[in-house]
Amino acid sequence: MTGDVPQSSDLSPHLQTDMPASLAMESSSTIGLIDIGSNSIRLVIYRSDGRLPHPQFNEREVCRLGEEVGRSGYLGDKQMKQAFSTLERFAAIVQASQVDALEVFATEALRRAHNSIDFITRAEAILNIRVRVISGKEEAAMSALGVCAGFLDPVGLVADLGGGSLELVPVTSGKVIHSDQAVSVPCGYLIDKTEDEIISALQSVSWLYTMKGQPFYAVGGVWRAIATTYVYQLKPRIDIVHGLSMTADQMRWIMDQIEAADGDIYGIPDARKSSMAQAIRITRILIDLLKPDGIIFSAFGVREGILSDRIDLIARQGDPLIDGVKEYAVMTTRFPHQGKHIAHIMADLMGYLPPSYQRLAHACCYLCDLAWLEHPDHRSRLAMEKMLGLSVVGISHAERVWMAAVLYTRYEGSMPRNKDVLALIPHEDRKLAKSTGLLLRLLMTFSGGISNMLEQVHVTPSDSGYALGIADHLIGSGDLINRRIASANRNLPYKIGLL
Repeated sequence: MTGDVPQSSDLSPHLQTDMPASLAMESSSTIGLIDIGSNSIRLVIYRSDGRLPHPQFNEREVCRLGEEVGRSGYLGDKQMKQAFSTLERFAAIVQASQVDALEVFATEALRRAHNSIDFITRAEAILNIRVRVISGKEEAAMSALGVCAGFLDPVGLVADLGGGSLELVPVTSGKVIHSDQAVSVPCGYLIDKTEDEIISALQSVSWLYTMKGQPFYAVGGVWRAIATTYVYQLKPRIDIVHGLSMTADQMRWIMDQIEAADGDIYGIPDARKSSMAQAIRITRILIDLLKPDGIIFSAFGVREGILSDRIDLIARQGDPLIDGVKEYAVMTTRFPHQGKHIAHIMADLMGYLPPSYQRLAHACCYLCDLAWLEHPDHRSRLAMEKMLGLSVVGISHAERVWMAAVLYTRYEGSMPRNKDVLALIPHEDRKLAKSTGLLLRLLMTFSGGISNMLEQVHVTPSDSGYALGIADHLIGSGDLINRRIASANRNLPYKIGLL
């Protein structure tokens, strides 16, 4: 590969303070990350000019570099040959994609292998860029930073299970990463350790028992595979792994199903079947030791942590949901700044909602034109389906469903009737979703979502609630506007009128 892809600077250290040091975000619009792991090598090319990482390309090849390392201490010839072929393909893709920056990092297999320098020398020649072997502590810190990028103020234990190691780091007080406590335990699912050896290794982590009863954020492909299997077995309405939560008993149940099938079950890729027994053994021990208050699956990990580390510290502390929907609106909305203007009008009207729902309603303001390209007869249904699968983070599955119900109502004027959808929304909160959707429907009725028209709307407190100041030429005959005001008033705790 030619040298026209700039090398990124070294990953910054993360072991000095609770929060990793910030780096100014580069002006590049795309960044490629090559993750050389113990089980697989993955290339992801992201849009890097925003808060939410959007993968434009995402591919992995299972090379199992750590397989021989666990037995002999050396990278195996067969595994290296496959890895080099993979890197040659990825180098061609990176060059053809003309990425603005490229980072290549490696983890446990290359940390431990006696012949890692031979592999690195060849890999750097193929990629024409430095391969950085990150330490176990840094890998743990980056995994935690990735979780913080994908959830709103996570608190608990971040655990990243890979083929060669298990990274552990506590996160407290909402996004405070205790990097001084970050550890890497040699208990990967490609390493043949007994139950006693795993327990002994975990007991060496002095602070681990302080995390008993805390939420457990599960990072890594093997845990995502278990979550995928769980989703398929239960067939819930949402099949997104990120943000899925289970109780310890639910986790034990799905692991029982996987073991009973000897790994041959939908959701477990063929390349992972042989290592599932060891992965489950490690997981059971962790659950038994920590008795977590819920297991939360994260699709964000080391790679997203590295991306997040490139962003200014203030931007990094933002709400991942709000930042994400704003970026999505920029890419998809009909009219610039539409969401901002609707959110401004809605600010007072949403005051009756509990704070957690005000946040979700605020996000819906940026998505209220989500289905504008679809056929009018299907917009409500497709808006709901899009929201259920939308690539945004920072919300639970129940919150995602609430937002989907809001957006359905914005188009349809009534709540969805799908019981599988509504089952995730507490009954008393369904009316809140309906009233929010009806408010958005009202605003879109007379403005068409056009920013210049939305700017002409003013909200004024009145004796019974709020009065909307709308120019006469936007109201027309008033019949449709009045019907939609009446519909909203039947579901609001106050009344809306016209000035």
